[in-house]
Amino acid sequence: MSKNREIPLGDDTPEPLHRQCDHVDCFEVGEFRAPKARLLDRGNPADYQWFCLAHIREFNKSWNFFDGMSDEEVLRYKDEDITGHRPTWKLGSRTASPRDEYRYHDPFNFRDDMGTSDKTSEKSRANGHPEMDPKEREALAVLNLQPGSSLEQIKRRHKELAKKYHPDIRGGDKKAEEILKNINQAYTHLRSCANS
Repeated sequence: MSKNREIPLGDDTPEPLHRQCDHVDCFEVGEFRAPKARLLDRGNPADYQWFCLAHIREFNKSWNFFDGMSDEEVLRYKDEDITGHRPTWKLGSRTASPRDEYRYHDPFNFRDDMGTSDKTSEKSRANGHPEMDPKEREALAVLNLQPGSSLEQIKRRHKELAKKYHPDIRGGDKKAEEILKNINQAYTHLRSCANS
C-alpha cells in the first residue's frame, strides 16, 4: 500500500523555469550567466546577471575585467596570475638554517647563490666537530656512534643492537621493546640523513 506524502516546500519561493534576459526591453529567455562586477569570488547568485544569446555576445565584446584598475594594478595582477595568486618565495629563502656540512658536489655553485658558504663548514671540520642537526646528533647517541660515522657503520651498529634488544630474545620484555623502537627510529632518521 502506498501512502501519499506531502513534500514541504518551505519559505523559499521556487525559481522560475525560465529567466528573462536582464537586458532592457528584451523578453527572450536568459540562459547565459554574466558577472555584474569584477570580483575574485563570485559565489552568490545575486552577483550575476542573465542574458539571451544575442545580448551575452554583446556583453562579452564590451566586458573588460581590468576596467577601473590603474596600470600598476593591472601589471601586479598579471604577475600574480602566473602563480595563481598564491604567495611565493625565492628559492632557499624559507628554509631553516642551512646545513653547513654538505654531502653533495655543487658544480654550479648553488650554495653561493643562496647566500651560504663553506667557511662555516671549514671551521667546524677544523675543530673536529662537524655541525649537524640536533635530531641527527640524538640519533647517533642512541646508537652510541660518533659524528661522521659511515652508513656501513650505522647499519652494522643497528644490526647489533636489534639482535641484543629484540623482545623475542628478551622474553617479551616491554622495556626492550621500547629500546628497540627508539633504535629503529634513530636508524631510520640516520638513513634518511645519509640519503639526502
